Amino acid sequence: MEWSKAKNILILTFFTLNIFLGYSLWKETKLLLPSRVVTYQELEEAQEHLEAFNLELKASPPRQIFYMPLLTVESNPIDENYLLNNFFDQEEDLAPVESHGVNPLVYRQDNKELRLWNKGKFEFTQELESSPWEEELGEGEALLQAQEFLESRGLFPPDARVEDIIQLENDRYMIIFNQVFINQALYGGCIRVYVVPGGVEKIVKYWLDPQEFSGEDINTISAASALIRLSERLGPFSEKKEINSVKIGYYTEALDAQKWDLVPVWRIKIAGQGIYFINAYTGELEGNVDY
Repeated sequence: MEWSKAKNILILTFFTLNIFLGYSLWKETKLLLPSRVVTYQELEEAQEHLEAFNLELKASPPRQIFYMPLLTVESNPIDENYLLNNFFDQEEDLAPVESHGVNPLVYRQDNKELRLWNKGKFEFTQELESSPWEEELGEGEALLQAQEFLESRGLFPPDARVEDIIQLENDRYMIIFNQVFINQALYGGCIRVYVVPGGVEKIVKYWLDPQEFSGEDINTISAASALIRLSERLGPFSEKKEINSVKIGYYTEALDAQKWDLVPVWRIKIAGQGIYFINAYTGELEGNVDY
């Protein structure tokens, strides 16, 4: 009799677990299901429009149009003492530079500077001495140096992924790491590491604490529509520019708030120009990263 009860309890437990796992899997994949697919004619019309603005589409934009909800996030407070101990020599006196109570709070020591915003963002820079014997820096080495620098200081989150490796002028690279939450990229949560042949010269970090998807699923605009809206916003270019990446995710500017909602965006990268985030609901420009 006791074994019969135990067996029933085990069956019920496994049944409940299967329901939970099934719901979790459905929740993760639901965001990837399109409401419809853009036709090839729509893509061709978008390409013709871009060419009129001197933009050449080198990427293959997603043809799906998604139903996507908002994403609720919370801020991650900065551990000021942890960063100060991480970047500066504690044997020397360290006090914030006079800022008259206005963000950001600035610390300087020798050739290093740390800027802290109460919205959860920080920026660290250091001047590095160049050497004539420094070898030329490549993408792989720049990425390795960026990861090692962050990991050695406990600043590499487990939900980070490499998003871009962008070569800048003077043999410099910008390595971009973004957050991931339930298969979705959080372009608002970002680490940008600037690497030169002598090492890491600058870090900008703003990391979020994602909570849950909220509100109704809303139909997004297509990647083709987002490209058209961006081209009209930037205006015709005097020389041809290449669009080499079009992706969808979530974005926010750094906000001085405890909790708020992120909107889905189309992330569009124009080579040699910058990265732009187009609101996937309205087509408005939400933000950008200049090179």
